[in-house]
Amino acid sequence: MHRVLVVEHHPLVLSALADLVVEEPGLELSGIAGSAREAISLAHHMQPDVVLIDVDEPSWRAQRLDRLIGDLLPSARIVRLTAVSDPQMECLESPTNNPSILKTAVPEFLRSITE
Repeated sequence: MHRVLVVEHHPLVLSALADLVVEEPGLELSGIAGSAREAISLAHHMQPDVVLIDVDEPSWRAQRLDRLIGDLLPSARIVRLTAVSDPQMECLESPTNNPSILKTAVPEFLRSITE
């Protein structure tokens, strides 16, 4: 069973992503966060295996957030979620080796980690 933390600034998207995690067999929703501060607190307390981080909101300073969570959870799989049409461009800008995927590809990604 993989525990998943979802970090997204938009409440409706956060709810939809959380629902996707809950509906996928083999996954457990360990928490949802609407801010970087919440994300770090939940990551520390819940120790998720997978962290999905929205990187489309500049005020989150997503690069710093994925680095901080990576330091806090060195064995967790951190995935940057983006709405840009070319996630490879987003990934090239990442200061970490964390992959970027389109938000529309989240269902396929979640299935892939439970197979």
